[in-house]
Amino acid sequence: MMSETLLYSGKAKDLFSTDDPEVLKMIYKDQATALNGKRKEQITGKGEVNYEISKLIFAYLSQQGIETHLIKNVSETEQLVKKVTIIPLEVVLRNVVAGSFARKFGQPLGQRLEQPIIEYYYKNDALDDPAINISQATALKLVTPTEVATIEAMTKQINTLLIKLFNEIGIDLIDFKLEFGRYQGRLILADEFSPDNCRLWDQKTHSSLDKDVFRQNKGDLVTVYETVLQRLTKMIGVLQMYNVQVYVTYKDSVLDPQGQAVQGAIQRLGFEGISQMRIGKFFEMQVTGTDQATVIEKVEAICDRLLANPNMEQYRYDVQLVEDAK
Repeated sequence: MMSETLLYSGKAKDLFSTDDPEVLKMIYKDQATALNGKRKEQITGKGEVNYEISKLIFAYLSQQGIETHLIKNVSETEQLVKKVTIIPLEVVLRNVVAGSFARKFGQPLGQRLEQPIIEYYYKNDALDDPAINISQATALKLVTPTEVATIEAMTKQINTLLIKLFNEIGIDLIDFKLEFGRYQGRLILADEFSPDNCRLWDQKTHSSLDKDVFRQNKGDLVTVYETVLQRLTKMIGVLQMYNVQVYVTYKDSVLDPQGQAVQGAIQRLGFEGISQMRIGKFFEMQVTGTDQATVIEKVEAICDRLLANPNMEQYRYDVQLVEDAK
């Protein structure tokens, strides 16, 4: 797929159309911003390291059952993503007092909250992304009550998964921002997850491993982001996504009356040389894993336990690395 028309140019990423109307190309930029875009700088290498971090996080979340817009990684800064209708809300979850929450409410920096807080901001650059509550958001028809419930449940689930992940690499997940999109009648995670849209503190030194380094001129941004990437890579390994197609049919020893009926209809239409017609089921999915053997093991377990009746049915599958998919 070749990128065609620039559809959206954001602070950290650009979106282009592709030959497929349901697929977009997302390109990470070497641009760092602060004060809602009022301060901008070009930082060589930032786009690539953000891409690598977000790729790992999205693969990890996908492995844990969170559906995202990511389809495939195509270069060091480019991804193909599902074309979603973005809900114009920035969803912020806070585990620890920091940033604007500390300033607005005069709370001590670093105080752990008894339970996570979810905030909403109207995604509108012209209005400087103002805070918005659910009553206002539903009144403006930005989101439905049902969608709000789904967003909050997914956000809390993502928080639980990422707290565990970052804790295992010696990092505290302080807060983060998510965006969601509508896709084929359901909500899925969109945008990215990188130190650009979260706060990460080293558990030993309590130093920032996020964009606060840029906001507060506390060090080299790319070096800090690379620290996060190195720890994630060591912890997660190289997760890869595979396209999996599963075909389930009756065993050869089991009578297939539907297949026989279809075969008879074909013959009555005058088509000759048709025999051994079997009716089956087809499943298609994307599965993440560190290697093909791990993915195959998972696929076979799913087939044995859910997709096929072992007494009557047999299955075969095709597993293809997404990077190689054409």
